[in-house]
Amino acid sequence: MRTKTPIGTIYKKVIWPLYDTHDHALDALKEIMQGDTSIIDKLKIESNIKDELLKIIKERLSIQPFKIRADFKITCSQFEGIEAIKKALKSGEKKSTEELKIKFNMIGSPLYECSLITKNKKEGIEIMNQALNEVKKSIEESKGDYILNCPPKILGDDEKNFSDQLKEVNNEDEEEENEEEKNEEGINPDLVKFEENAFDIKKQ
Repeated sequence: MRTKTPIGTIYKKVIWPLYDTHDHALDALKEIMQGDTSIIDKLKIESNIKDELLKIIKERLSIQPFKIRADFKITCSQFEGIEAIKKALKSGEKKSTEELKIKFNMIGSPLYECSLITKNKKEGIEIMNQALNEVKKSIEESKGDYILNCPPKILGDDEKNFSDQLKEVNNEDEEEENEEEKNEEGINPDLVKFEENAFDIKKQ
């Protein structure tokens, strides 16, 4: 550290004590980064080491916001169906806070997406679950239906964009429809595929 304190002293006064209260010292440092300075206040360290440690944590462990999303289906066949759905979604949005804004988007009726941006995973999931429960309660009061397809989860970098998933589903549906049409015309799709492969081999 820039305080010229021996590394052995840092481990003894900072790292090892954090393992006594957390599964991993890094978990404690992340909590400090999120604002829980009581963790570092309990450590028996000099003020200059404490100040430098806080500075390093802010520089190295800056938490990037991430997106939490849930997918659900909502329908209402009653006379006020559309208005009942709008009302249910608005009731969910009311669970938003100054830091966490709940957003609802229609992916493709009756499928909807609930999302929010946050730096606090636990709090974000709790708020989203509260919002979804409000949506469910409201639509069921209007004699509608609510089905949670995918519970709140953190979007990873390797996860496909949901619109891309829909495109894949649509492509699969089109392929199935084409196969059904061929079957109706008396054409065996497996035979067609075999002939296409044979033609490709012949061209080579």
